[in-house]
Amino acid sequence: MMLESFVDSIEKHTELKNINVRSVFGGKGVLSDGVMFALIKGNKLYLRASNDKLKQEFMKQACTPYEFNWRSPSRNYPSISSYYTVPDCIAHCDKQVALLCEEVWTAGRVEKIRKETPTRIKDLPNMQYKTERMLRKAGINSIDELREQGPVNAYKAVCVSQERHPGVNLLFCLAGALEGIHWSIIPDTMRQSLSHEAGADFITH
Repeated sequence: MMLESFVDSIEKHTELKNINVRSVFGGKGVLSDGVMFALIKGNKLYLRASNDKLKQEFMKQACTPYEFNWRSPSRNYPSISSYYTVPDCIAHCDKQVALLCEEVWTAGRVEKIRKETPTRIKDLPNMQYKTERMLRKAGINSIDELREQGPVNAYKAVCVSQERHPGVNLLFCLAGALEGIHWSIIPDTMRQSLSHEAGADFITH
């Protein structure tokens, strides 16, 4: 069976771990550590082009994309995926195909990390669009600027810029956001330290 022999080849020739398979796009997707890098449909193997460089390389070698039908309640829509056939020049060599899969997986992992990395303040833990607007009004426009200010200075800046006191929980939310945790699990000792650093004028309202 092609799927089994392909997985065996990946495990033999590469360092990819935790290989698993799931149904997707009408075929079988092959993943390593949660990153899908290959698709098998029937007896055809397709590899993922997760960035423009890989896409251009596949197209340059006349690789064709996998096409599938996207179903809606009323009709089927033909769609072209980001998965391409293996280049003919290496299709006969299991080891070369496996090594290309490793390259494809690496690119896919980089893309996954990029997508999962917050780019706006609202994407951080405890943060919302409302919080992002308050920080922007206080002159803090990015995650880097928030890190530079730190939770206490950012909290003070928001307090000064707002007509109504935002509440002390905002201080803990900011601290949690920068630590990557929910504000409710911040230890009491850390809360006390943050409150003390902020000062009574900014804590009481």
